[in-house]
Amino acid sequence: MNGVAAAVGVVAALLVVLALLALLVYAARALLGVRPVAGDGELAVVRRIAVGPKQGVAVIRVGERVLLISVGDGGVRTLAELPPEAGVAEPSVTPFAERLRSAMQSARGSLRAGRTAALLAVGLALAPVAAAAQVAEPAQPAPVLENAAAILSSSPQLDVRLGDDADDLRVSGTVGAVITLGLLTLLPAMLLLMTSFTRILIVLHFLRMALGTQTAPPAQLLAALSLLLTGLVMAPTIARANDVALAPFVAGEIDQGQMLRAGVVPFREFMLAQTPERDLARFAELAGDTAEHPEDVRLTTLMSAFATSELRAAFQMGFAIFLPFIVIDLVVSAVLTGMGMFMLPPTMIALPCKLLLFVLVDGWSLTVDALVASFR
Repeated sequence: MNGVAAAVGVVAALLVVLALLALLVYAARALLGVRPVAGDGELAVVRRIAVGPKQGVAVIRVGERVLLISVGDGGVRTLAELPPEAGVAEPSVTPFAERLRSAMQSARGSLRAGRTAALLAVGLALAPVAAAAQVAEPAQPAPVLENAAAILSSSPQLDVRLGDDADDLRVSGTVGAVITLGLLTLLPAMLLLMTSFTRILIVLHFLRMALGTQTAPPAQLLAALSLLLTGLVMAPTIARANDVALAPFVAGEIDQGQMLRAGVVPFREFMLAQTPERDLARFAELAGDTAEHPEDVRLTTLMSAFATSELRAAFQMGFAIFLPFIVIDLVVSAVLTGMGMFMLPPTMIALPCKLLLFVLVDGWSLTVDALVASFR
C-alpha cells in the first residue's frame, strides 16, 4: 500500500507540474503576442489595429471577399467592403526564435560598445597617474636595523615580577609586555565582578521586562546607567584604594607588587561585607581553601562567592519588582474576559496602566534608592 500511495503521489505531482508548465507557456504566448494566423480557409483575420480602449478595426477575408469591420463593446460592425484586387497583404509573423535572436544580438552589440567606452575612459584616467609614477623617483626605504633600533629605544620597558623572595619570577622585555597587556584586557571583567555592577544591571533589566516595554530603555542606556550607579556605590571604596595604593605608587613610595596588594584590600572588604558566610564557606569548600577566617580566603574564591550572592540578590529584587505589574496584568485580563473582548490583546491595555503606575509612584527614584541602599 505504501508503494501505491507513493506512486499516486508522484503521478499527482507530475500532473501539477505539467499543468503549471502549460499555464506558463500560455502566458508567455499571450505576453509575446505569438498567435497562430489563420490560413487560407473560408474565414481569416488579415490584420487588427486598436484605436482606443477596447475598440479597434480589423480586416478579414471571407472567401473571396475582404471586409473592414469595427470591434468594440457594442459588438462587431461592418464598415466597408474592400475590393479583392486591393491586395491587402497579410502581416508576416516573425518566429519567436528569430525575434529573440535579434534582441540578443542588439544587446550584445550595446554591451560591446559600452565596454569599449569604459575601457577607454579608464585608460584616459590612469594615463596621468602612470606618467607621474614614471617621473617620480622611488623613495628609498630606511634601513631595517635602524628602524628596529629606533623602535626598541622608544618603546617603554615593562617589568613583571611575581613573588617577594630572592627567587621570585621576573619577566621583562617583550615577554613582560605581552603578559602585562594580557592582564590589562582582563582588568575590566575583574573590576566588574568585584563591584556592584552585576546586581544593578540585572535589576534594571528585570524592571524593563516587568514594564513590558521591549526595547525601552535600550540595553546600551541601561548599561551606562548601571555604570554610573556603580561609580556612586563604589566611590568610598575607590577613594580608599587610591589613598592606600595608587597615590603612593605614583609618588614612588611603593613598587608594583605592594600597590596591587594594598589596592585589593578595600575591594576585599567590600566583597566580604556583601557576601553571606554560607556562600563563602561553600566556595571555600569547593576550592579546597583551608583558611580559618574569612579575611584569609583567596581572592578568586571570594570573587566567585561574591558574584553568586550578587545574582541571588538581583533575582530577589526582580521578584519584588514583578509583583505589582503582575497584579495589573491579571486585573486587565479578567476585565477584558468579563466584557467579552477576546480579540483585544491584554498587553495593549496593561502597558499604559503599568506606565501610569510607574510614573505616579516615581518608580525610577524608588528603584535607584533601593539599589543604592542594598549596598549600605
